[in-house]
Amino acid sequence: IMYEKWIHFQDKVRFIRYRAMYAAASAASVFLKNSPQFCHLWIVAERGTDARDNGYHFFRYVRQTAPDRNVWYIISKNSPDRKKVEELGNVINYRSFRHFLALILSEVKISTHIVGYSPDLYLFLKYEKKGKIRGKRVLLQHGIIKEPMPFYYRKNTSPALFVCSAVREYEFVKNTFGHPEGVVRLLGLCRYDSLPLTHEKKKRGRTVLLMPTWRFGLDEMSVSQVKKSLWFRKIQEILEDREILSLLGKQDDELLFYPHNRMQRFVPYFKASSERVKILSRDMADVQELLIQADILITDFSSVFFDFAYMGKPLIYYQFDREEYRRKHLKEGYFSFEKDGFGPVCGTREELFLRLKEALSDGFSNEPYKSRAEKFFQFRDRLNCRRNYQAVLSLMGEEEHGTEN
Repeated sequence: IMYEKWIHFQDKVRFIRYRAMYAAASAASVFLKNSPQFCHLWIVAERGTDARDNGYHFFRYVRQTAPDRNVWYIISKNSPDRKKVEELGNVINYRSFRHFLALILSEVKISTHIVGYSPDLYLFLKYEKKGKIRGKRVLLQHGIIKEPMPFYYRKNTSPALFVCSAVREYEFVKNTFGHPEGVVRLLGLCRYDSLPLTHEKKKRGRTVLLMPTWRFGLDEMSVSQVKKSLWFRKIQEILEDREILSLLGKQDDELLFYPHNRMQRFVPYFKASSERVKILSRDMADVQELLIQADILITDFSSVFFDFAYMGKPLIYYQFDREEYRRKHLKEGYFSFEKDGFGPVCGTREELFLRLKEALSDGFSNEPYKSRAEKFFQFRDRLNCRRNYQAVLSLMGEEEHGTEN
């Protein structure tokens, strides 16, 4: 209870400060709206603290193909991704006064998450609902949607462009989420342009990547509460499993554990009982680089498996809390893991071990999973960034000039 009260108090203080900065920036914007630095301004962000998703790949494409465009990336000073953004130029410090000015004066606001371009997702989502955020808003997407996600419904957010990447996803979002005609577009995820479409099948020295998603409510609990949860205990069980460790040791393989961004603060509390197991924080690794590096993926419900299947690599679903997940987190949508999934579905630790053993011994069949993946994805042409850029230009009544095919 004390922990929850402390978090609530911190939120109140933060909101007061941001409201004051927003009011001050609104007053200053009257005098700055015609200055060159804010004229026809586009801002791009992910969560304000990173640059490793579709926002970064979109920004890099625009900076490289249209360097004269007034587009700026918002990222914190201490972000591990800061340097690679600075190499492209045009950086705004996250939550700085200039960030507030850019939020008010930009004609296009682009992010991977709802109001991800803002200083605070919770507060400015309220502002968006009240119509206080002007300009065109573009939702590049964080991943491929497979379930009903009410926070993406029209009643909760109103982007001018909502990007989808697969036909079934596009039809589901278009017919379910309530956005006006023309808002939802089938364009492809920008980060997919950087994914290899072939991979080397190694006999030894392979990397197994364990990447589960978050659980609703757990991300806001205290450490002691989370350590008692089924989610924490089942993951820790894998990290210490003697049979799995023995299996990895036979061919000099390793296991990398990387939890979802919303569960990253619990990383220090997981323990590895072998040098073959590495527990990674977001400061130590980039998600896309991990996915490219890995030979086998173990996940649960995370949409990260779409990226892995896009590269044609084997994956395993470990859904130890399926009923609870569907009850408390997200309901099932158009995608059935059993009927549509790109790998076997396991409910117990014993099933997981057997499937992992098959995968590592090359007895893991790619069918029907390979065929399912090939049918699912609409684009494999490395033109996702271009399609997204052209779609944003069309919002502004512009056409693309001087870019390469």
